[in-house]
Amino acid sequence: MRATTLVFVLLIGISACSAPPDPRRTNFEIRGKEGVAKYDPKTGRLKKMDYDSNKNGKIDSFSYWDATRCIRIEMDQNEDGKIDRWEYYDEHNKIERVATSSRDDEVQDTWSYPDAAGFLARVETDLNRDGAIDKREFFVPRPADPVSRVLSVLEIDFDQAGNPGRRLYYRPNGEFDRVERVRP
Repeated sequence: MRATTLVFVLLIGISACSAPPDPRRTNFEIRGKEGVAKYDPKTGRLKKMDYDSNKNGKIDSFSYWDATRCIRIEMDQNEDGKIDRWEYYDEHNKIERVATSSRDDEVQDTWSYPDAAGFLARVETDLNRDGAIDKREFFVPRPADPVSRVLSVLEIDFDQAGNPGRRLYYRPNGEFDRVERVRP
């Protein structure tokens, strides 16, 4: 499900068909069939929504808001009680990046970034989890199919300043083309 779709589903699912009650009269929480909306008691602005995205009775998505602006959504996709996916949004509720935990331990180690159209453009990975990017992949539209993406460049062997030591280039069909040494 696209991230922007999830944001709208969250809003619609919690509010249901009828007008929601005044949060000031419900202890600044509105409970619905599929989740809970929590409001700031001082400002009355939406702060958090907890949502059961697969409708199995277990809350698995937690979104953080500043009124109508979604800041981020955290998800427990395998429902083991640990967050394994984070979506971050800009001031226009457009997704900026998606982070994941490859070891399912709530530590972000992979970040995906969309292009202007919302398709995958770049993936950065911290393989050894030392806080520095170890691998960066760039994706471009596949020539025959503008909605699918293909790996174009892979950067590896980063130095302390975050500069790659090698770049591997791929052809538009996804086949390896060549390697370029960026620094000695």
